Amino acid sequence: MMILFSSLPGNKLPAIVSFWQWDKVAHGVEYFVFTVLLFRFFVLGHHSTPEQAFWFCLGIGILYAALDELHQLFIPQRECTIYDFTADAAGILSGAIASWQYFRRRFVHEAKVTA
Repeated sequence: MMILFSSLPGNKLPAIVSFWQWDKVAHGVEYFVFTVLLFRFFVLGHHSTPEQAFWFCLGIGILYAALDELHQLFIPQRECTIYDFTADAAGILSGAIASWQYFRRRFVHEAKVTA
């Protein structure tokens, strides 16, 4: 879904996204959700520790955000900006931190219950 929205020409985007602040908020929220889902995949699907999932998510998220911004160089009326990438990275970092906190507490609680 992210790549489809990213591939829309600039004149096909909703008008509200044209405001600078809303655009950056949308980037941050989009990548926050992406990172939370990716974190969940690593912890629950691949049995990674929260610490491992944190680093996997940072690496994959930053790489995907950079490639997504570069991809927009080839889309009519779109641009690749450091500001968009920074908003993406903020969403990735906050999503990884929030997920790490949640799963770390969950694992500690499960360890106490089984002990």
